[in-house]
Amino acid sequence: MAWFDDPSLFFADANDRTISQGDIVIAPTVVVVSGVSDNDVAAPADIDIERRVTLWHGNDDVVLPGAPSLSADVRWGPTMVLPHPCALEKEWNEKVDELVSAGEDQHIAEERATAMGELDPYVVIAPIVSYEGFSEKKAESIRGGDYLSTFPIAPTNLFPSVYVDLNRATTCEWRLIPHEARVARLSKLAIGHLRHRVCAFYAYRSNSKLGDIESAIGQTIVGVHAVAKAKSLTVGLVLANGETLTLRGDPRPETHAGPVRPERK
Repeated sequence: MAWFDDPSLFFADANDRTISQGDIVIAPTVVVVSGVSDNDVAAPADIDIERRVTLWHGNDDVVLPGAPSLSADVRWGPTMVLPHPCALEKEWNEKVDELVSAGEDQHIAEERATAMGELDPYVVIAPIVSYEGFSEKKAESIRGGDYLSTFPIAPTNLFPSVYVDLNRATTCEWRLIPHEARVARLSKLAIGHLRHRVCAFYAYRSNSKLGDIESAIGQTIVGVHAVAKAKSLTVGLVLANGETLTLRGDPRPETHAGPVRPERK
């Protein structure tokens, strides 16, 4: 069983009240589409409900190219918080540093920055949707973590067969996702994979896998041995020809270098 198939490895207890990267929350997401639809629509009474509403009617009577008619597919349902914690609180941390540099006490600076509701007003989320309508081949590719624009969710009673659709990410106000809206939190392992997937989707195409390394070095990998020390990680890849390729990295956990922002109200 892979890590993304095992809920005990995929999820963590949501003890912290602060919303953070990888949290699953009930929130709205939006996709802008062409054309017009209804304006007077009722809010959904359940989750996984989508409404199409008109944003504006097109205007061709202008000198520059006119804006076309636009509508929005607004969905109310489970979503995943995408940004890294540092990105979620960047303006708050900058304001605290600014106030401290100006001579303010650290604690007072944090309180003053917290009272500024305009800092970091937005968060990027992506909808969590079902595999319904997909071919078995595509569904298996998503479940196996091989489909670049997606992130699979470990199956549970709450989420029997769903994934995160990175193609439909939405920017929304923080006030729309209070901690009461959270239904699950990811484990450190799952968050690590989420960060890699977000980086791969937005910044580079290739996913680093053993098969890619095998192709690069022209040898089949027959064994992997890892030795973690306090300040280093050594991974030995045993090749079919008897040689060992040694890789070294830094396994130290990520630390939060600055103050922690209180829960937003």
